[in-house]
Order: sequence, then structure tokens, then C-alpha cells
Amino acid sequence: MTTNRVPIVSIVIPTRNRHYYLTRLIHTLLQMEAEDFEVVVHDNSDENSEYLQACGSIEDQRLRYYFNPTRISISENYEQGLSLARGSFVCMIGDDDAVTESIIDLARWMGASGIEAAATVYPTYLWPGVGSVLDRAQARGILRLPRYTGSLEYINASSALDAVLASGGISLGDLPSVYAGVISKRVLDKLKARVGTYFPGPSPDMANAVGVSAFVDFFVKVSVPIYVAGACPKSGSAEGARHGHVGEVADKAFLAADTVAKWPPEVPFFFSGPTIWAASLISALEATGRGDLRTKLRLDRLYAACTVFHPDYRARVDHLRLKNPESVSSFSYFLATCWVWWQRVKARVSNLVQKAEAKFRDDRRIVGLDDCGAVVAFLAGKFKRRPFEAAPMPRTGV
Repeated sequence: MTTNRVPIVSIVIPTRNRHYYLTRLIHTLLQMEAEDFEVVVHDNSDENSEYLQACGSIEDQRLRYYFNPTRISISENYEQGLSLARGSFVCMIGDDDAVTESIIDLARWMGASGIEAAATVYPTYLWPGVGSVLDRAQARGILRLPRYTGSLEYINASSALDAVLASGGISLGDLPSVYAGVISKRVLDKLKARVGTYFPGPSPDMANAVGVSAFVDFFVKVSVPIYVAGACPKSGSAEGARHGHVGEVADKAFLAADTVAKWPPEVPFFFSGPTIWAASLISALEATGRGDLRTKLRLDRLYAACTVFHPDYRARVDHLRLKNPESVSSFSYFLATCWVWWQRVKARVSNLVQKAEAKFRDDRRIVGLDDCGAVVAFLAGKFKRRPFEAAPMPRTGV
């Protein structure tokens, strides 16, 4: 790749103090045959001797590494990393995640088809040392595959946002985010020009997804292996599995300094998955001039989720519930609690089905993959790469 050629896609990796995983990911990505992509690493570690030992001698123009030892928030790390991207499209991943070479095919197709955002159906990979409800403690590495169809589905961005609001903001739903998705750099730059940042909220994935939805009419959802969601022992998802991903907002040093001051008054004031995502959703709506949509946020479902998943904070939830009787009546809160439990039961049943399937088939739960390189190699062998074919363009109202 010549230095003046615009890469079709930038794979951006913000990282901090996890060089063991980062270096393995870099070596995996640089095994790709394509030349029209770049890997941009923004390293906010305390020191980088381990990186230099493992990757310092790499001479590959596709790799661009930046080291900033000054402690910054997770949003600032993401922001600075993304600002360095030169590609026509961008995908941001964690150092324990991965992407397959099909991301290059997807970005080329999006560029040729005028598609500016894509969400992906992705597998999950538990690095050795990460346990789960299904697998308990394990030391061999486990990949779980969804049911892939090979399809491209057009989705209306407004409808996808409405579904997220109806869930209480506790899930990204189908919304595409630059984290784990593929987004046009042009759209990302439009977002930053409007609001001053690529991530207008404390949780980068939700904030970016809602922000991007203001600038695209529709996007595609891709049921092909593109992105792999990894969880290493040091990751936030692993911490969540240990029920450690909760606490006081002010105690989370990785959050932006103004998170407490800008916390939306209708969101329970403690740090958790549901609360940080809802706060980011509201922040992104306000930043993009769509603050009127916050009235569509199902507070009853948000409060119910907080109570069900984090009962230790029920007093704070009840305090807000009583302050918003017009939005959260006792009856609607009861129904919302039933809804949350129903979602939880469905998830548990799905997990049990997966566990039962694993006893009789090994094509969706693969054990013994030691790192991201082994995962990508397995996916390349199982799923043959093919050019993306244009699905029929959506009609008005899709």
C-alpha cells in the first residue's frame, strides 16, 4: 500500500495496559492479504516495552502505532484513535476482539453501493481464563457462533432507534456503531462537525450508534462473520460476568471528567450497563438536536432493568420512579418488570439450548482456540469468502 493511497477501511484499536492481547491481534490482522486497509493503534498504556518487544520491529505500512502515556478517559482514547483514521470506512475494535478479512470485502461493497453504515451479526470468543454461565471457568478458549445466513438486510435507522428507546435504552438493538460495525468516515466526520466529538456520551458504543443514526436513513445488517466480540480476563465483559461492572459513577476513573455533571436526571445515578447506556443515549440525542425523542424512552423498562439486575440500588430507582409518576405508574412499572424478567428467561433458555446443543454438535461451540489468530483461522476455514452481492435497495419507508 502506498503512503498516499486512501485505505478502504481503517481498523482502529484503542488500548490500555493489555499488550499481551494487542500484540496477538496486530499479528493476526497483518496476516490479511489485502493491502488497501490500515490498522491504527492508539495506546494509552502506562508504558509500552512489551509492545516494542513483540511488534517494534514490524515493517508494514498498514500498521500505524501511536503511544500516549498520559492517562485519559476511555472516550478520549477512542476519540484520539478514531481521529487518526484515514480510511473511507472505519471499524473500531477492542484489543481482545478480532475481525476477519471479509471486512475488506464488505467495505469495498459499501463504497461501491453507496451504503454508509453496517451492523454485524457476530460470534463471541472467550479467551482462556474467562468463564461464563455456560462454561464456568475454562482455560482452552471458546468460540460461540450464531446462525449465519449470509444475508444483507436493509434496516431503517429511525425504526431501529425507536426500538432502542422502547427497550429503555438498555440495548443497542440493531443500531450500527463504529465499535463492532463499519461506518463511513464521511458520516463520522459529519457527526463530529455537528457535536464536536465522535462519541457524544459516556459509553462510546451507544453514544456513537445514536449519533450516527442522525446522519443515515438506513443501514445494512450483515449475517456474515466480520467482527468477533472477544472477552479476556481483563475486559469489561469479563468483569460484568463477575458482577463487578457496577458501582458509583464518580469512582470510574475511565469515564470522562464531566460524566457526573452531565448525568441525565431521569437515569438512576449509579454505574451499570443499563444506566450508562441510557445516559449515553440521552446525551447523544441532545447533542444531535433530537432531545424531543427522549420522551419516547421507556423509563419504566429502564427502571425495571435496574431493579432486576442491580437490586442493591433499588432505593435510588424507587426515588426516581416516584419523581416521574406520569412516565412510570405503578402498573406500568409492574408490567415493565414482567417484561424484563421475560427477556431474562428467554436469554436463559437460549443459553440452556446452546449448552444442550453443545453436547450433540460441535459446529457452533468450538473449544480449544487459544487466541484471536486461531479464531480468525478457524472462521476462514469454515466460511468461504465471497464478494458481497447487492440486495434490492429499500423502498421508501423501510
